[in-house]
Amino acid sequence: MAVITTQKIVYNYGDTIKLKPIFDVHLGNKYCDEKALQRYIDDRDENTYFMTGGDLFDSIIVKDQKRYEKHSDDTEGDDILDEQIDRGEAYLRPLADEGRLIGCGDGNHEKTILKHCSTNMTKRLCRRLKVPYLGYSGMIRLSMRDKHNHGRIVCVYYHHGFGGGSRTQGADLTKYSKHAATIDADIFLYGHVHRKQTDEIPRLAAIGGKWKAKDKHIAICGTYLKTLSNTTDSTYSEVAGYPPTAIGGVEISIKPQEYWVELKVDK
Repeated sequence: MAVITTQKIVYNYGDTIKLKPIFDVHLGNKYCDEKALQRYIDDRDENTYFMTGGDLFDSIIVKDQKRYEKHSDDTEGDDILDEQIDRGEAYLRPLADEGRLIGCGDGNHEKTILKHCSTNMTKRLCRRLKVPYLGYSGMIRLSMRDKHNHGRIVCVYYHHGFGGGSRTQGADLTKYSKHAATIDADIFLYGHVHRKQTDEIPRLAAIGGKWKAKDKHIAICGTYLKTLSNTTDSTYSEVAGYPPTAIGGVEISIKPQEYWVELKVDK
């Protein structure tokens, strides 16, 4: 069942709140760009919040004969899953300690481990970090209030993603836009397809006795897994014929206004 999580945020008038979703990192895979992940995490201030949306871990073990390849395994010992959880904790611990990590969600890679090994890697990480476990999909309510108790609530729907990745520029956005049309939220975060793309669905709402633009913002949140190697060893994406993709994540800016908020999604 999809969960609803509330993140309380105190702001001063004029502040811009930033949300940085971390999707499809694949820690433990040799082609994961961990330097890019660290830069993305380091670029934060006191008004920046993070969440993970699945496939933080590569979660592929030796007995997974269909997916495991020795050349892409970046772990050292036999305890592949534990090493990946340790690595995830090292990256996210500063965010959790600062109160900037809203929670961590699952992806299909973690779900495969849960199915075959009866252990939930994401939930284990959340217990270590003492942050909410977000599951595969759900809603985050950003409950923002200033010192005068003026409030804004921005609803963020997240889903790790579904379906196979596409080889055309617009297919994934179309798929997720159709899905978002059935859900009432302001921001939609998707992953799984290893793209970094954004879109808006125009929408009007009556706020404070006036009509205001309240567009739905859709973001496919990027990846840190490289498409190609620099050796004769071929990656999964190379074999499958997927196009190169941009490394990194998106950033959502939320600036409270007199009647609503100003939303902007940067990729």
